[in-house]
Amino acid sequence: MLPTSHPATGTGLGTLTSPAHSGRRTWTVLALSGLMLIALGLRLHATWQRNHEGPPDVALHLVGDEPGYEALAYALLQGSFFQNPGRVPVYPMFIAATYYALGERSPANLLYIQAFVGVLAVPLTYLLARRFTGLIPALVAAGIVAFDDALIYHARQIYSEVLYTPLFLATLLALLWALRVPQMGRFVWVGAGMGVATLCRPSTVLMPLILPLLLPRLWPLKQKAGAFLVSTLALAVVLAPWTNHNWRTYRHFLPLSVSPVLWQGSPEFYHLMEQKRHHMDIWAEELNPQRNGGHDPYTIDGHLYFTRRALQSIRAEPVVYVKYSLKKAAYLWLGNPAAEATYVDIYDWQARRQWHPYSSLKLLHMVITWQLPILALVGLIFFAVRGRLRPLLPLVVVCAYFTLVHMITWSEVRYSEPLHPLLAIIVAAAGGESSNLVKQRVRPPLGQRQA
Repeated sequence: MLPTSHPATGTGLGTLTSPAHSGRRTWTVLALSGLMLIALGLRLHATWQRNHEGPPDVALHLVGDEPGYEALAYALLQGSFFQNPGRVPVYPMFIAATYYALGERSPANLLYIQAFVGVLAVPLTYLLARRFTGLIPALVAAGIVAFDDALIYHARQIYSEVLYTPLFLATLLALLWALRVPQMGRFVWVGAGMGVATLCRPSTVLMPLILPLLLPRLWPLKQKAGAFLVSTLALAVVLAPWTNHNWRTYRHFLPLSVSPVLWQGSPEFYHLMEQKRHHMDIWAEELNPQRNGGHDPYTIDGHLYFTRRALQSIRAEPVVYVKYSLKKAAYLWLGNPAAEATYVDIYDWQARRQWHPYSSLKLLHMVITWQLPILALVGLIFFAVRGRLRPLLPLVVVCAYFTLVHMITWSEVRYSEPLHPLLAIIVAAAGGESSNLVKQRVRPPLGQRQA
């Protein structure tokens, strides 16, 4: 069975530490520190590149969802607390806190701060990996995260993923910590972590539902029910102030935020995709209140309108919805052809360069990162064949949860990028297991070695 915890280190008080153990710990700290410095350098370089893509006297050009996040943060500094129901609060509050600390509204400097935040994924991945595998594979997993092109790119975007990824990893660490000892107090931290992560990105909100699948089989039913209820209650307590704000502001029960993602995941949207229409084109037409009869998807009324349309479409064509949902499972990991580059597109370097002047090294880096889901799947098959998949069950269940959430709603590859550390752990653990298997086959029997 794969190791599930750190090697025993004693009580720490009056305990002698062997030179070998002390040396290994020093080597580990140095290796992890080196990986963090490399990760920081890569992220700072990526942010520097974006900040210097235009003329020095021109402000950073915000694209996509960036203006919305940044405007909410600036409004907070002006005393206006979230008068738009389209976003959850944690990431805009992080931006506002950064501006306050810097003493200026500077998206360019915000990106440099985000580079440091993004590095947190490296040590968190190592700590998480040590729950499932040995020292060397855990460092390899941390190294994969340090060099992951998608995670590096998070630092140069004003998108919530750069903050959500370390929050999500910290929540998983709290969950594994709680599973080791049946103490209900530990599950309070699990639920609270889920709540904070959900207020950064809503897809985490239903994670307590998978908790019964992760609890040890030997725990009595009463303990399992208590762990589930405590974590769910803690999650609800964290969400309650935000939900109360929404009620007081809009007079509508809104636990998180409004979004048209259910309609984007409906058969009606799928038929628009079949016409080879791009995601942004559909947004400019069907989701544009100036062209769709005044239905703004980022208002309460617009949200309800598109939700009703989505449900009607799903009821009218359930088979199409199932077909579309199965495709969205692949879109999550390999790219949505209606919204972004796909796994196949990434090999067309000429087309990539028409979109952006990428260097050959950058394009190769991108191609390598896109292999991570494929390699993780191969690793899971390897463990399943060997009958050793169960120790990795928490990682598998979490990835399956997010896949199901985005199968039901809307799916893009960037939504799976915060899960890359989990994929890195699976790949590194499979590599370590393969290495051990080879060593066992090459090593001569004990009797021959003695002779």
